[in-house]
Amino acid sequence: MCSGIVDSLKEGYDYSKVAKYFYGEIPHPRAIEIANYEFFWNVRDELAPFGTEDAYIAFEELCTWIRENPETPIIKCFEWILECWELNLNDFNDSILEEENIRKLILDYDFDEDLMMLDTAIIVTGFGQLVLQGKIDADTKNIIQLSILRQMNSQVLDAFLASNEQWKFERYKYLSKLLDILEEA
Repeated sequence: MCSGIVDSLKEGYDYSKVAKYFYGEIPHPRAIEIANYEFFWNVRDELAPFGTEDAYIAFEELCTWIRENPETPIIKCFEWILECWELNLNDFNDSILEEENIRKLILDYDFDEDLMMLDTAIIVTGFGQLVLQGKIDADTKNIIQLSILRQMNSQVLDAFLASNEQWKFERYKYLSKLLDILEEA
């Protein structure tokens, strides 16, 4: 295993010692405390949660949504995201993890949009709430967990990263750590 992934997954990373702002926002101290892994904060690593253009856009939309809806529970933001994909909360359940449903999305030409972009939006919204508010609401954790688990599926990793076994391993390890952070949040 290369030392880059080991260092990136090592606990004890203090984002506040590296930068004050995260995409223009000051991270909540609790986020810095429990998401104390370098990969979490890396906006250049496309395998990390905030490292893609889609992730940046999702985080910016979350910031705008929170400013425009300060008293609205974050679950409403998740409902809005799912509506953009013509889904509702009831549609986003354990069935999205079934091999045949994943295979169908991968074989469809909408893989990037229907699976990768949606999961990115959900993961970034959940962990974005942690960054901005220092928490992830309990009623959204299952949605976030489902997206992470779908991203960990070997078919998804293969479709996303082709034959690069090192990247697949790294992505899987990052997603595993996100599950740990999600549980603690």
